[in-house]
Amino acid sequence: MNNIEIFKDIKDSSKIELKKILKERQVFRKEILFNEKDIVDKVYFLKSGKISVFKMNENGERKVIFILKNGEMINEISFDKTKATTVDCEVFDDSTILECRVKDFIKVMEDDFTLTKNVLIHTQNINRRLYRQLKNSISIRIDKKLAAKLYRIGKEFGVCMGEWTLLNVNLTITYIADMLGCKRETLSRAMKILQDKNLVKIDGKKIYIKRDELSSYFKST
Repeated sequence: MNNIEIFKDIKDSSKIELKKILKERQVFRKEILFNEKDIVDKVYFLKSGKISVFKMNENGERKVIFILKNGEMINEISFDKTKATTVDCEVFDDSTILECRVKDFIKVMEDDFTLTKNVLIHTQNINRRLYRQLKNSISIRIDKKLAAKLYRIGKEFGVCMGEWTLLNVNLTITYIADMLGCKRETLSRAMKILQDKNLVKIDGKKIYIKRDELSSYFKST
């Protein structure tokens, strides 16, 4: 529980209550936690592993929104009566999650302003990430969209290996295409452009990037 971001600096009494209500559960790759419009009366936290949050379009195509990492809150807390989710959620890698009923969690929030503030900060950060995604999706070439996405993944999951950064996450060309909402063939062409510019290299199933150079590339006009 100590590695969950929104539990930082909360009251000791809140930690005691959370230990009472939170249940630990193992979930496995490709397992669905919930689908869009499901009625979910639980709040989930990612203790370890990776979780994918996505939406399906009208053609049944997947658009990956986030890959969540250790310590993140997985779903939003719904205060409306339906408690219907707005996204789909799938286990990306075998993971350990913590879960509890929303109403029990809200009771703890009511007695701890720091916990409530942390939840609001989490929501604010999610919104900012969505704004960046929206900015990068408007009137920008696909190779620059890809550069921005790989830079972000490198920032969150990268392992520095000299001049290169290894993306320490199990990504495929198809999955990256899902993250950008484009066809696999389009993504492959964009990836080839970045490889030709020596910004990305692929070794088997491993993807390496040059983070600073990618940042300059997608920010350039």
